[in-house]
Amino acid sequence: MLPVLGAVLQAAPSPSDGGEEEFTSVTVSPGLPGFFAVFVLAVVVVLLLVDMTRRVRRVQAKARVEERHAELEREAAEAAAAQDDEGVQGDGTSESDGTPPDDNRA
Repeated sequence: MLPVLGAVLQAAPSPSDGGEEEFTSVTVSPGLPGFFAVFVLAVVVVLLLVDMTRRVRRVQAKARVEERHAELEREAAEAAAAQDDEGVQGDGTSESDGTPPDDNRA
């Protein structure tokens, strides 16, 4: 097998043979199949960019909504804490008339 491979490699035509056609921009260009391959590749890249942009916007919008929700919860907790501080004094009596708060009314 090796001697056959050696004989084939040695029998390769040399560049000085006149039987080969000269390379020009027409014979070397990729032609129509190359154009279609590049066009399909460009379309796929554009579609991937559009999809990526849509997904990034969705993630950013979700993060903004979660941030707003956390801020509203924090404000509600602060308002409730401020209301609790205003309504009850340190000794457990109501500020308005000095009576204990009505927690256990039936």
